[in-house]
Amino acid sequence: MKLSFLKDKTYLKESLIIAGWICGLIILSGLCWYFTHPVRNRIQINSINQVLEQSGNPGRIIERIQGRNRAGGLGSYYTFTGNSSAFVFTFIGEGAFFPCAAILAADGEVVEIIPLNRSGQRFMERASPQVINIYLNRIMGGS
Repeated sequence: MKLSFLKDKTYLKESLIIAGWICGLIILSGLCWYFTHPVRNRIQINSINQVLEQSGNPGRIIERIQGRNRAGGLGSYYTFTGNSSAFVFTFIGEGAFFPCAAILAADGEVVEIIPLNRSGQRFMERASPQVINIYLNRIMGGS
């Protein structure tokens, strides 16, 4: 098999330049993603606390618990005021994705599920108990 395109130096040079640009962009975006993690985490905590305040819940999320993600990648654990924790996850219902926070007691029992947006509130009002129990069992099994 002849590799005639390798003999053409300009084609090879242009291909390497394009590959270098793509690799550089991937590395740059990865570095940006890595170094902005604390900022993104703080914005998420502030947003969740704002929703909790608007819903009348007296508790607040304090910080993310690193390394505790045993619920199959379903969400993230956070310390919550008092002796409890919160599990923030994406609820999927009727073809829509919406964020929710499950407040967990110290023994891992789910005390309350709080939808974090209006479409989630509307869905939770009419959701079947079986669907909610699937999420509850998965959260309690992972905590």
